[in-house]
Amino acid sequence: MKSTSIALLSFTILIFTGCGSNKVAHTTIINTDKSQTSQLDSKSINKKQAHAHPSINKAQQKEFLTRINQVRSERRSCGKYGSMGPVEPLVWSNKLYEAAYAHSYDMAKSRHFSHDGSGSRNDRVAVDMGLGHGSNLRDRMSYTDYRWRAIGENIAAGQQSTQEVMEAWLRSDEHCKNLMSERFTEVGMAYYQLNEQFQQPYWSQNFGRSM
Repeated sequence: MKSTSIALLSFTILIFTGCGSNKVAHTTIINTDKSQTSQLDSKSINKKQAHAHPSINKAQQKEFLTRINQVRSERRSCGKYGSMGPVEPLVWSNKLYEAAYAHSYDMAKSRHFSHDGSGSRNDRVAVDMGLGHGSNLRDRMSYTDYRWRAIGENIAAGQQSTQEVMEAWLRSDEHCKNLMSERFTEVGMAYYQLNEQFQQPYWSQNFGRSM
């Protein structure tokens, strides 16, 4: 099953694909106006909610980053985008990780799969920012005070391991393009799973190039 929607902001692409219980989706936003402020003033955001997420442990961070950079170190076919890479390795960003974790948490708690947040109390970014809608990728970058030239996001649900989710993303032309893009220099990746027995993991992978 496939559905596609395209909207232009500076340059935005949203693509959703799903197969059975495993789903993947991607978005890319490129800020073409270098003089434009890409986000709200973080001081105006009221982070009143207690964010009880643990810091990612070093082993998980290393696993995510190693796998991502192994992918980028090889030349590979991204389908309709042709051959890409090899490209420079990415460095870890705690701000991108925080945004990724917040979105995975919201998707898992709300049973909601989209680049837009649920808009419920689980969408902590939307609540703390006082948004009248679910948070989007730009909102999550503002929330973590990540000041960017380019950002991108891969999300997925149902894959049970880092290897499995990376393979799912690489089977999609658009997700492969995000992973192999030389526009990005940083990455943060997270997942959230309410119950290992009864619920699928929800994954978020955020890419960025900071200002």
